[in-house]
Amino acid sequence: MAPSIFDYPPEVLIHILNLLPVHALLKFGETSHYSRALANSSLHTLSLGVHASRVSNIISQLAETQVSVLIPDAQSYDYPTLLSFHTSLTKSILTRHGGTLRNLDLSLWTLTIPTAKVISSLSALRALSIRIEDFPHVRTVPRSGMAVQRAEQRAAWDILASTATFASRLHALRIEGGEVRTTQLAQLLSQSRWCSELWLCKCIPIGEELWSWLGSEWQGGPALRILGVMRCGGQLGQNAFDAIGALRNLQFLSLQGSYGIDSGSIEKINKEKWHIREVIPPLTPLEEQDGEMIIEVDPAYM
Repeated sequence: MAPSIFDYPPEVLIHILNLLPVHALLKFGETSHYSRALANSSLHTLSLGVHASRVSNIISQLAETQVSVLIPDAQSYDYPTLLSFHTSLTKSILTRHGGTLRNLDLSLWTLTIPTAKVISSLSALRALSIRIEDFPHVRTVPRSGMAVQRAEQRAAWDILASTATFASRLHALRIEGGEVRTTQLAQLLSQSRWCSELWLCKCIPIGEELWSWLGSEWQGGPALRILGVMRCGGQLGQNAFDAIGALRNLQFLSLQGSYGIDSGSIEKINKEKWHIREVIPPLTPLEEQDGEMIIEVDPAYM
């Protein structure tokens, strides 16, 4: 009889299965109860998005989301119902595979309190990416629910920042579009001494106080190699420049979308002081236009 793959010890099988793409791994898990147990133990990396339309699903594929769930007949349900399903499905998937997940990339409509609690329990996490979708043409949020949703998201970040079981072992953190504040970020990373990668994009509540924390208050600064602060962090000024200079081991810096200084000045400071290997400066400001290009607005309209 030909040897079976199941003749190998479980620890060897898990090492082999860990190399499979997510879809192939899930298919393998459908063959038997033993296969399912092995597959669940072998899923270390997951990129997940739940979508209510094909357009949103296509956009997620451009972002290289590995697992995209499309809600059937989503147009038949109101937004609160869809959001409840989105949260329940995300929570169910993370609960099932949470014991082994090390790298998690989530594309969310918003960060809800139940989702924050289950993320906080993922003790094996080493890299976490949370992207809050911002596609108004894809999924319309009722105006009456926007303020409530933002308030819950702020409360959810409080929970994640204060209860994350993986906080001290986090190596990489990426947040896009989140209602997260600098104080919450500082609390989440306060125990981390090994975080080498930090990305913050379109996190509006994060202002200039970020730079004071990065430059002098965060004990994990010496480990940081990659830093991206894009469309947040307030106006770039001396406080930001001093903080960047204090991050001695920084090898990559992105300030795309920041304001307060032009690209040429950033490049000059890097050449003279920072000596960072690769820097993506803010976009070059628009050139001044003559008077004929100025558009007047009636103050009464404002």
